[in-house]
Amino acid sequence: MTEFFELGQYLKEKRVSSGFTQAELAGKLGDVHTQFVSNWERGMCAPPNHCFQLLISVLDLNRDKLVKVMLADSKKIISKKVFAKPKRQKRAI
Repeated sequence: MTEFFELGQYLKEKRVSSGFTQAELAGKLGDVHTQFVSNWERGMCAPPNHCFQLLISVLDLNRDKLVKVMLADSKKIISKKVFAKPKRQKRAI
């Protein structure tokens, strides 16, 4: 599972509904390579902080929805860590 799955799905949905290709979106964001957009959409990573305001503007993102999506990803990551079964420690002989 990727750490930013929900965010990636949301960004891809908004990009597609806005009619942009990944390359077109990358161009609108300025110094962003198309591969970065692909990585975001696959949930491999989140956009860098300096891109969020541009993404909100270019894709007409709802800020509250964006926060909810990002919190959903964070909740999954935290829950996985908190509820993971502890690994057994090997005893030294």
